[in-house]
Amino acid sequence: MSVLTAAQEIEISDAFASATKSALSTVLNSLAPTQNADYPKPHVQEAPSDSLDPLLGNPSGVNVEVVYPSMTSSDFIGLSFNGNDTFEVKNGSLFGKVTFLVPVADVTLAVGKTIQVIYAVVRPDGVILSEILNLIVQPIAADKLPTPQITQASEDVLDLTTFDGDADVTVEAWPLIALGQTVWLTVSGPGGVPTMELLNAYVMTTADVSKGVRGTIARAELEKLEDGSELGVMCKVGFEGGSDEAEAVELPTAAFKTTLISFEGFETAKEGRVPPEQVESFRAFSISAAQSWVIRSDYKYPPYITGLMAHFNLGRITITLKSPAKSIRFAAQYQSGDATIAYKDEQELTITTQLEPAVITYPATKWIEYFTATRKIKSIVIDRPTIPGFSGIGLDNFTFTYI
Repeated sequence: MSVLTAAQEIEISDAFASATKSALSTVLNSLAPTQNADYPKPHVQEAPSDSLDPLLGNPSGVNVEVVYPSMTSSDFIGLSFNGNDTFEVKNGSLFGKVTFLVPVADVTLAVGKTIQVIYAVVRPDGVILSEILNLIVQPIAADKLPTPQITQASEDVLDLTTFDGDADVTVEAWPLIALGQTVWLTVSGPGGVPTMELLNAYVMTTADVSKGVRGTIARAELEKLEDGSELGVMCKVGFEGGSDEAEAVELPTAAFKTTLISFEGFETAKEGRVPPEQVESFRAFSISAAQSWVIRSDYKYPPYITGLMAHFNLGRITITLKSPAKSIRFAAQYQSGDATIAYKDEQELTITTQLEPAVITYPATKWIEYFTATRKIKSIVIDRPTIPGFSGIGLDNFTFTYI
């Protein structure tokens, strides 16, 4: 087997450089070795019709075959794939064919592009370049790429009434994910709302390669939106690791609708009795009471009490919101025993205390409302005297606003 000299290695590299420049400019450099029709373009086994699906190749990469009639075992053959000519030079084969394995990392850099593949043959009388293969490396199909998700969303609804704090955006690992790739992760809102940049040319780490990427939408930004606003979450990946967003591949966009007003009428609750001090959870809040209470449907006083309602005996009732609210409105039905209602903030400090008199006139229904311009309501504590003969209290049709 012949040994390639350092000078011959340089000859191969220079030949590839000249050929690439020539192909790009469509004018062959007169000093460069001429492409020779007796050395036909290389062939990629996994690319019928010279079009490569990057996900259908060997997990280790793709195989580039070099075949030409005059091949001898003393030939030195070098390969250039998308400008990379650092592959180990091979000796020719008496069988007339040699195969280069191009690693998947090189394929990844070419996703969505048409690239040049060429080989050079070194003989004592000089370097000969093959014809150029213009290989189409297809984009990754959209149905193979992950769609960004918001952890706190249910299907396509981001309901701010069901959680506290920021919202977490996740993008699962995508095909051909690799260390050093760059990522742009943005959230767009309705017209007039600035785009939120979560990641900007973020460089993938080893941990990201196995888990995908993460971003955070600040709750303060979400609370600037109106109820029912549309959000689009977009992720772009620079497979080459470049900083040019225009060159990145866009993943499927996720669309969400925000909910900033919450309503709870107990219509999906299960009828029955709840023991004292047991915490019962609903969509926007949880309830506990000093005495047992019931979800019942045998009283209806529209528009105040409709369908199912929560009915309590005397004593303390604590309603804890899952997300702090700016205002609250709910229906109450009680004919005796005034209610003292304390509205508390996130530090469990009392914002205000209000006395809500009972409604003597049948059906003894009323709306109870409170709005706070600064501090947010995290819990509501309703106290009624435990005096025999006072009526129970029915609660229904809660509405909360969060902005």
